[in-house]
Amino acid sequence: MLDQMITRFGTSARASIATVANGTGYFAVTPEAPYDASLSMPEQARQLFAKAEARLAEIGSSKGQLLFCAIILKDVSEVAAFNAVWDEWVADVAPPARACFEANMANPALKVELIMICTVPDSAPAADV
Repeated sequence: MLDQMITRFGTSARASIATVANGTGYFAVTPEAPYDASLSMPEQARQLFAKAEARLAEIGSSKGQLLFCAIILKDVSEVAAFNAVWDEWVADVAPPARACFEANMANPALKVELIMICTVPDSAPAADV
């Protein structure tokens, strides 16, 4: 019964691209695959934001409905460079709460990854259930 209240998007054997439950969406965003280690962290961040906007639209939300974003940097010394790209991206909305931290990435070519939580209106599109 609980599973009926969860909508899963892009489900594979390992994970769903996004999930929505009780009007809240959850998803992670990585740069375009295959990951390009020659790109700078700000370039990868711009890819993330483009993918995030597409994912938000797919689940029936938008960046203005973001509640929280966890920012994972391979090298936290690049936080100022990330913030410059972030500030451009959220300039037209009230920004969500966020946390930024450094972590080892699963793929050495990754320089930044995001985990996002947003609100989703009741009219979200049908998806894998």
